[in-house]
Amino acid sequence: MPIQGDLQEMHLPNLVQLILQSGGPARIQLRHEKEIGVLYIADQKLHHAEVALNNQERLVGAEAVYHLVLWEKGQFKVDRGITPPQRTLEQSWDFLLMEGLRQLDEKNRPTEEPADEPEESLDALLQDMSPEDAQAIQALFAQQENQEMASKTEQLKQILQDLVTNSTDIIGAAIVDSDGLLLASQFTGGIDGNRVAAVSAGLISLSSRSAQQLNQGAVKQTLIQAENGNIIAIRATDNTSFVALMPVGVNLGMAFMECRDAAENIRKAMQ
Repeated sequence: MPIQGDLQEMHLPNLVQLILQSGGPARIQLRHEKEIGVLYIADQKLHHAEVALNNQERLVGAEAVYHLVLWEKGQFKVDRGITPPQRTLEQSWDFLLMEGLRQLDEKNRPTEEPADEPEESLDALLQDMSPEDAQAIQALFAQQENQEMASKTEQLKQILQDLVTNSTDIIGAAIVDSDGLLLASQFTGGIDGNRVAAVSAGLISLSSRSAQQLNQGAVKQTLIQAENGNIIAIRATDNTSFVALMPVGVNLGMAFMECRDAAENIRKAMQ
């Protein structure tokens, strides 16, 4: 038996989330004024979306989802056990929902509002929602941020692992911020990455102050040649540095080239 209702009583994000959690294929038919939309769900994922607009134009896939997310009024009907006719969606529901809200946020933002202040208009958007919907959207944004941070951390770890594994000179490497916090590391032989990060931050800070006192500008890279090995530190971003350890007798020219390439990969990963 189909489930029917009004989008004012159950908003589309809540409806989709409910069906995704319940599992099984389903079709959601939606109607708003003269526009008709349909969503197909299977395997706890969105597979297909389509909207017929007033002007007889049709939206398919992600663009259809972004349009449907804007509907605050209308009717819906859910039929269970209906498999999708095709697949036009590969993105997760969380991503599609947040992208649709972002587009709505940009659409509602006044042209004179600075582009670097989206938070105010987003807050205004959340204020127009019910407390339950606003809380759900905020949770999705927090989850997205956590996933992005986890993804960046994995990228940084992979950069260091590839460098240490493939290099014949570098025996360990770390990524540290200006406060001495260890962001990622790849060491062998029981080297404490947190200790390397703390010492490296102090080393980089001292080098920077020394260069400024001598009117030499910002420090781009630092080399320390010690009795038992070498340390190279290269600025990757304004607040992040790449640090590498290597034994004595290595080809420093080759080591610097590898370190600069790694620092550039780190800079791109952190953008």
